[in-house]
Amino acid sequence: MKFVKSHYEKIVFSLVILSLVIVSCISYFNSASEENTTQYFNAGSFSIDSFGDEKVLVFLKKTHLVPNDSVQVFNSKGEKIDTFKIKKVIFSKKSKVSIQLKTQIILKGRLLNPSSTILTTGWEKSRSPIAIDTDKGVKNISFKEIEFIRGEQKLVLDKSVDDLDPSECRISVYQSKSQILIDSNRTEKNRWTNTESEENASIYDLFTPPIIYLVDGELATSLPEAPKEIEKEEEFGLTILSFEKKEYRFKLVSWIGQTPYFEDLQKKVSETLNKNVKNRIEVKIPYKENNNYRPGLPSLVKTTQEDTGKLLMVEFFTVQQVTDSKTGGSKPVGRALVRDFKKGGKPFEINSLMKTVNSGDFKILLKFDIEDEAVSEIEIDGSAIEKEFNFGKRSYKILNIDNENKNIEVEKKISGESDASITTLSL
Repeated sequence: MKFVKSHYEKIVFSLVILSLVIVSCISYFNSASEENTTQYFNAGSFSIDSFGDEKVLVFLKKTHLVPNDSVQVFNSKGEKIDTFKIKKVIFSKKSKVSIQLKTQIILKGRLLNPSSTILTTGWEKSRSPIAIDTDKGVKNISFKEIEFIRGEQKLVLDKSVDDLDPSECRISVYQSKSQILIDSNRTEKNRWTNTESEENASIYDLFTPPIIYLVDGELATSLPEAPKEIEKEEEFGLTILSFEKKEYRFKLVSWIGQTPYFEDLQKKVSETLNKNVKNRIEVKIPYKENNNYRPGLPSLVKTTQEDTGKLLMVEFFTVQQVTDSKTGGSKPVGRALVRDFKKGGKPFEINSLMKTVNSGDFKILLKFDIEDEAVSEIEIDGSAIEKEFNFGKRSYKILNIDNENKNIEVEKKISGESDASITTLSL
């Protein structure tokens, strides 16, 4: 008893430290168990629905799954039935979501995209922004800034879900640790720190109670940071007004013997006479623009194959008798195989039956329109690939033109910024 009395404070202090070590170990292992990347949902926590022509699995609580996460299904006995991989994650149009950015900022609001938001493999690389209406206004967010999206999700899996019975199954979901919500109800691991006083005047200095906050129905040791204002991304500023076939400049109107005559739709005989100039074009001889043109002269003159300014050449010409479907009689039709050196590509046919000639080229009308800048329009054709157009401090470069689908791929750069954005424009 004398020993206990003489060492009472030391014994108490030792017991306190031992208690703290035990509590810290328990807290550590509990925290470690929370690091498990498998989340479990109780039986009946999902349903089967349809999205278009696909069957989807729908959780009856908000989740933040992404493509390539795994879903395991168990029966009522705890036996695993099957494992599925998520192919698509679908958020309904105008649904409420929480978006966590890679900067740890969380934005809450309603999706504003015109249709359902669908995440597929490689969703982080999507070029189109996602729009969300928050209490601080509309935010346009690039997918590459997003860590994950939490909300009511519909999942398209890699195998059929028709045989799953929500009343008899339970589900576990595997996610990578990087996708676990940072605002879940988890406390920090205990850390041992020295007291401010080394005199051991009071052992109760070690038990300063933490301040607990209630945030969105969950306990937390700190208040969440207010969402930082995200600068609105400037709109691309370029749109297609029209994408039409371009009428070729020359039209076959007559011939003498084996020499065709072509009408030039861009040259008038005179300022007072609304009549186009005709050019006599000899076969297999290149022609170029007549730089000394004046009324009464042809708009094209002969040149050589070595001339970089050569414009066109008739490679072949013939006259054929064609039956008139209306009268039953026949009439002569001139047919010329023309090569356009400026346009490039294969030679194409022009015949005297054509009211308008199309060489396979298109004319595209583009409109530049950005807030606080003057609106302007430009017209381009198939030769505009790799050309650049400047509007103030913005530069647009045509990367590709798809005549079949009537769209163009354009790169945009802003002066003083290193990053460029690429967008496919279509009607």
